[in-house]
This record gives sequence, C-alpha cells and structure tokens, in this order.
Amino acid sequence: MNQCDRIRQILKENKLKQKQFASVIGVTESYISKLLKDPNIRLSQSLAVLIEEKYGYNSEWILYGNEPKLKQISKDKSLSELHQKALAQLEKMNDEQVKAILAFINSLDELEKTLQTNPHNSEK
Repeated sequence: MNQCDRIRQILKENKLKQKQFASVIGVTESYISKLLKDPNIRLSQSLAVLIEEKYGYNSEWILYGNEPKLKQISKDKSLSELHQKALAQLEKMNDEQVKAILAFINSLDELEKTLQTNPHNSEK
C-alpha cells in the first residue's frame, strides 16, 4: 500500500469528499487529487501531523505505512482499531459533546442493569 492508497483509505473510512478533506487540512482540492494519483508526490511531515491531529491516523503510517495505523491514545495497547477510532473522535469533542456521550453511555448501563434484574421485561 502506497501513500496514495493510505490517503484514499482515510477518505473512505471517514466518508469524506476530496473537497472536504482539503478544506479541513488547508490545501486545495487539486492538491489532494494529485496526491491520490501520483505516488511520487510526498506529503510533508507537517501535513501528515495535521491529518493525525484531525483524523487520528498515525503520521508515520500516513507517510511510510509504519504501524500502528491509528495514533495510540490509550495506554492499553490491546484496544481494537474501532475502540481507538472512538477515542480519537472523543478527543476532538468539546466538553458539552463529551457530557452528552457520557450521558448516553450511562443510559445504556442503566438499561442493561434493568434488563438483568428483570429479564421478563425484555420479552415484551
């Protein structure tokens, strides 16, 4: 997998159009188009770090394909890629958004406790 493929994968995994991606990282859409077509065009280290900050992909993976693909946020190295991606998204959120996510998680915990204490409710 070359750098073109890795940039393409970032776009696909984040459901981004070239224009959206270019806007977020502060480059032109034509530059992104060139990056996707020409494996000889190398992304700068600073741009790779910006992508890492915005989308959670390890800059070394973006530039050279070195694992891990996602920036390690947690000290728990056994987390799945999905868990790492969720943590990367949380890291970008403001306090109010994080509070909303925590409220949702707490409501799931409460629902699970209710179902465990009264299993007949889940059959209705």
